[in-house]
Amino acid sequence: MDTYAKRFSDRPGGFTRIIPIGNRKGDNAPMAMIEILNTDEPQAEVSFSYLVRSLASMQIESETKIVDAALNPKMNDTAVYADKRLFKKALQQQRTKEKFAIKIQKAIKNMQMSTEQLQEIVDSDVARAQKILDRHSGKKIQRFVKETWPENTPSML
Repeated sequence: MDTYAKRFSDRPGGFTRIIPIGNRKGDNAPMAMIEILNTDEPQAEVSFSYLVRSLASMQIESETKIVDAALNPKMNDTAVYADKRLFKKALQQQRTKEKFAIKIQKAIKNMQMSTEQLQEIVDSDVARAQKILDRHSGKKIQRFVKETWPENTPSML
């Protein structure tokens, strides 16, 4: 208990983060992970790791550097929507991308790093995933990679 008291002595509150992780198989009970924030090493926090893995997953799928693109989401101005429903869906996807960009900006600010530094971290995560993919092939490893580096939302790309 003394280690936590020392760590959070200058912080007025917000010592934990609750991260919903889905529902349990079987009884479908909601589950969450409770994280004690690490002010000494913010990169060790689960939420930052999740953000990096989400960006790495997006980068693997798009095959381009992703941090700058995710920070500046742009809606396709030349797209023609057949009906109102498709336009609303496109607007919702744009809002999701903008919310994700805000998460990235907050992480960069909290970590006191540049976008280039975040891109380097994402690149190293992508390289690690590519090594795993190169060593193994088949559906089991593809499922493992998808579970290990889940996308933030399916509509991000």
